[in-house]
This record gives sequence, C-alpha cells and structure tokens, in this order.
Amino acid sequence: MTASYPPRLLAERCTALLTALGVAPDDARQTVDVFLQAEQMGEESHGLRLFEKVLHRVKAGGDKATAGADVVSAKGAIALLDAHQGLGQVAAAQAMRLAMDKAHDFGIGMVTVRNANSFTSAKYYPLMAAQAGMVGIAYTNTSRKMLPPPGGVKPVLGNNPAAYAAPAPGGAFVLDFACTEAAAERIVKAKERGEPIPEGWALDSEGRETTDPAEALKSLAFLPFGGYKAFGLAMVHEIMTSVIAGGPLMAGEAKGFAPYDAPMNTAFTLIAIDIAAFIPRAEFEARMGEMIAAIKASPLREGASEIRYPGERSARAFEANAAAIPVDPATIALLDDWARQLDLPTLV
Repeated sequence: MTASYPPRLLAERCTALLTALGVAPDDARQTVDVFLQAEQMGEESHGLRLFEKVLHRVKAGGDKATAGADVVSAKGAIALLDAHQGLGQVAAAQAMRLAMDKAHDFGIGMVTVRNANSFTSAKYYPLMAAQAGMVGIAYTNTSRKMLPPPGGVKPVLGNNPAAYAAPAPGGAFVLDFACTEAAAERIVKAKERGEPIPEGWALDSEGRETTDPAEALKSLAFLPFGGYKAFGLAMVHEIMTSVIAGGPLMAGEAKGFAPYDAPMNTAFTLIAIDIAAFIPRAEFEARMGEMIAAIKASPLREGASEIRYPGERSARAFEANAAAIPVDPATIALLDDWARQLDLPTLV
C-alpha cells in the first residue's frame, strides 16, 4: 500500500543520503529539490525512483560529488560552463540562475553546459524562470541513444527533451517533452503487465515495427513522434546542446545511468527571457490568461471531461500533494536500504 510523506521529511532524509556520500549540503538540497518537485507533481519516472540511481552514481563516481561548474567563456548575454561530470541538477540550476541574471541585464540570457550528467526533470529549470517573471527554456541531449533516423535501424540520437515555461494567472504554462512517441517507462510498464505496446512506438532489432515491449527494450529503438519532424527536433536540441557547447557529440559512448561509474557526457542549454523587456509582467499574465481562457472555452469532444493547458495537471498534483507526497513502497524500500548502509534514519 502506498504511503504519503511530508515533503520536508523526504527532503531532509534524501539530502542526508547525498551529504553522507560526500556532496556539499547546498548541492545536496538543490539536487533533491529537483527530484521532489517531480515526485510531488506525480511524475514518478523522474522522481525519487530516479534519485536512487543518482545515489549509485555518486557512490561509484559517475556523478562526481564535489565537482563544480566553471565558466569557460562569457560574452554579454551568453556563457559556457563546464560541469566536470558533476551533478547535473546542480550545474543546470546554476546555469539557469546565471541566465536569469543576464536576462535582467540584457533582456535575454543563454547559458550552455558541457561535460555534465543528466539534469533529469527538464521542466524544473524553466519553472525557475517563470516563477521570477520570465520565460524559461531548457534543451538537453541524453546519454542513451534511442532514436533511429527515418528509414534507419540503429538508434543514433537520444530522446533529447526540451521544456518551456511562462507565468500565467492560474499557474505557469509548462511544456516538457521528449522526442520519442512514448517514454521508455511506459514500455517498461507494458512489459511488466504483459501487455503489447501500440504500433508506431518502437522497432525490433531487425528494424521492424514491433508491439512486443520486450523486443522494444532489447533494441532500444524508439520511434519519434510525428516521424521525421520529431527526429528533426531531436537534431535541433543536439545542435543547441552538445554541438554548440563543444561537448561529446550525441553523448559519445555513454549508455545512460549505468554503468554507474561512467560519465553520461550530457550537455544542456538554459535560456531566460525577461518579459519586462517587452511589456509589463502584469500585462503579459493578463494576455496569457485571456489566451488560456479562450482555449479552455473550446467545445468538448465526445468523451472529454475538460480542456487543460500544458502544466495544469502537474500544477494541480503539486498543490494536492503539498502536505504529503505519495511514494511507491518499493522506492521507499530502496531509500531505506541506503539509509541503513549509511547509518542514517529510515523512512519506515
């Protein structure tokens, strides 16, 4: 049975795990906040289950506990950082804060990071900007190749997510997407349930479309949504990250979170746009509210209960879970195993 835990308790216990592994307290708190936000928004795939993998990576040295991101170059509204294979969440938050500072000065700020590890939840960083009255954008490449090119068999690109956020009266507009038709987590769950996956999600090892989730997970060849369009988007996101940052193209030989002692070789770009450089923030939010109201006033299709704009579902979940966050018992068991290993208090 799933139990719920106060966010502060989860934050304290998870932060203690990272600090016990050598991460500085401020860096540990920043890292944990990214995963807790995802968990509170109901996004288990990017929540504490994934945080547990980061613990493995910190212990093994793939995510370097004490590495910090340094400025390689800077010119006006832009900067390039080298993360030295440190925690991706720390480097990305640092980059967005720098982008926001530059946006205050120049109207826009763009900071690119190379030699990083996964920053996990893409929406977290644009939301930092939206909460400060700015438009935020995040691009990243990923270390596990999943996308075969149109007409090809072998995956050559990651699913290369992007996220956008802007302030709005009823809660921020947030669009966060990867370039595959379906997330790997959905295919894993289909395999666990013994169910087929829909056509158009994946290829088998011979390059044929498959509805067998086991074959899809064996090949790791996941199809892009919209065919060549999303493959093109994945290329754009690669250009905006590894190519322009001078990092390993397409994450080099990285294979994802495992092996835990290996670098993930990711790159990302964070952009902040100061709304006040164009129009007053209040006017912007009023216009956002007008647009959203017009969208939500659209007549419903048969079977639909309401129209939601991007970010509305996760914002509702975040508010509903403000006092206590439901966490899968298996995830809690994994975290408590770490607590026992590190001689720290458990959650259960």
